[in-house]
Amino acid sequence: MAEVYLARDFANVDGANGVQKFTQCLQLMASLEFFQSYKQTTFNWLQLFEGATVLEVGCGIGADAIALARQVGSTGKVVAIDRSQAILNYAIAQATGLNLPLEFVSADAQSLPFADNTFDRARVDRTLQHIADPQKAIHEIARVLRPGGYLVAMEPDWETFTVESANNLLTRKLLNFWCDSFPTLWIGRRLLKYFRRAGLINMQIRPETLIVHELKLADQIFDLVQTAHSAVAAGIVSQSAAQDWLQELQQLDQAEEFFCSFTGFIVRGEKRG
Repeated sequence: MAEVYLARDFANVDGANGVQKFTQCLQLMASLEFFQSYKQTTFNWLQLFEGATVLEVGCGIGADAIALARQVGSTGKVVAIDRSQAILNYAIAQATGLNLPLEFVSADAQSLPFADNTFDRARVDRTLQHIADPQKAIHEIARVLRPGGYLVAMEPDWETFTVESANNLLTRKLLNFWCDSFPTLWIGRRLLKYFRRAGLINMQIRPETLIVHELKLADQIFDLVQTAHSAVAAGIVSQSAAQDWLQELQQLDQAEEFFCSFTGFIVRGEKRG
């Protein structure tokens, strides 16, 4: 079976070669200040209240769903969905014994198993990038929101992904390969449009940029080494070119000149009352 490639295989975790690389990546990101900071912004934008019912779409390892459940009180409820049973099992294990108003459900965001007007709030975090039809998913989330409810989403725009290199042409090829491996690489710039098309109003938007100066960390988040190897296997670049690129990144890292970044967008919309 092929090596796990994060950009491609997060869309089908259960069909990939094991779940460990995914859970380790998610755990790492959850430990970093950038991710913690923007996640707190999304929580704040939800304007949660005691007794709120919240839908967490694409719950991953469950850390955010647990945080939300701690904010809605015993009279509230958080329903966290993911279409990967392996990831869902991991999340359930993390929440076991916490005695929180939290339920995990195996579901696809493009066809939610909930009635209209079920939830006060909904949240999506880096999930729509992995969905083939994010507009359909946003319509579904809007459908299950109650009038006056908020949907808050954070999604990257992968065309903002940068890696410093002296070889512009080669770097473009490799970064484009990474970007094009996502089902919806431009979701960040399209969130506002998709929210409006789903009938949401009173939109807010905010950019969030991550800058990484360490090659090891960048590789753990952005799969740089596997990008080079996968691009070689796909015939996009030669083996020698990929090796030269990775060697250059190591040299930049040793000289404390490595630079890598990406920008995502937080968007909030309200369901018309």
